Amino acid sequence: MSVRVQFPHDTLDALMAAIEVNDVVDDYIALPERIPDSFTQTQLAECLNLCRQLWLEGPPRAELAGLAHRLVGRRDLQPQERAAFKHIRARYKHMGFAFGLYTPAHKRPFLYEATSTLMGEAQDAFRNGYGGRVFLFGVGISVLATPFFDGLRRRTVQMAEVDRADAINRHLQAEIARIPAFLDASGLTGARFHALRKIISRHVAFFDTLRVLYPAEDIYRLARFLSAINGLMGQKHDELVQAALSGTLRYQTDLFPIPDAIRILLEQLCRAYPGLSVAQA
Repeated sequence: MSVRVQFPHDTLDALMAAIEVNDVVDDYIALPERIPDSFTQTQLAECLNLCRQLWLEGPPRAELAGLAHRLVGRRDLQPQERAAFKHIRARYKHMGFAFGLYTPAHKRPFLYEATSTLMGEAQDAFRNGYGGRVFLFGVGISVLATPFFDGLRRRTVQMAEVDRADAINRHLQAEIARIPAFLDASGLTGARFHALRKIISRHVAFFDTLRVLYPAEDIYRLARFLSAINGLMGQKHDELVQAALSGTLRYQTDLFPIPDAIRILLEQLCRAYPGLSVAQA
């Protein structure tokens, strides 16, 4: 197990501030002249350790359990409670991206994934006013927020180990190399669009963490460029979820074109990404 440095609270606060704007579209959006790549073992290990510490030092289990209890009892949350729920979920998502980015399996462990997924489903449900779904997902979160499952989840986070740098660097490039296939399709389903967005979300999470630890103009500009794509895709996905819940869209089968604003930015990213061939991009 690698040595883990405890980061100061200022660093944790800086990462949380970056996470809170990871779907904000800036007025000026432009890629750096060269996209950073070939990250070192030390950089990647520090990124994982910072994500881990942010999650471990987040709100206590009892806060999530209390919010779940309110979801079950009231089938909704008050504005302040929604903000608290969003804050907890943001930490879950970021550590989930860390599992996908840095660990040898490149995916979230089952229990962690189940918890994070239920939180996302509950948030979609109470945002759109579907009380029955809120109740069901609230029950699931209540179970997974018990001390037993919380202990298992914390142990999984504590035990996460960083993969080799060369493997992670290849994984990052391979993720971007998947994007042209989405762009070349005649249309995407809601599920496929969500899969495409997750590629971008993982990269946003990576470069947001990196820019906190290793401040540099090119890393910052790429993080903000990715945040713009993430934000535009998030807005579109919210529309898709609302349509699916109302029954006007079949999330798994109905096709729609990628909006031009999103397509243009994705094409720019693929053309500029190091190591991608002309055919791929």
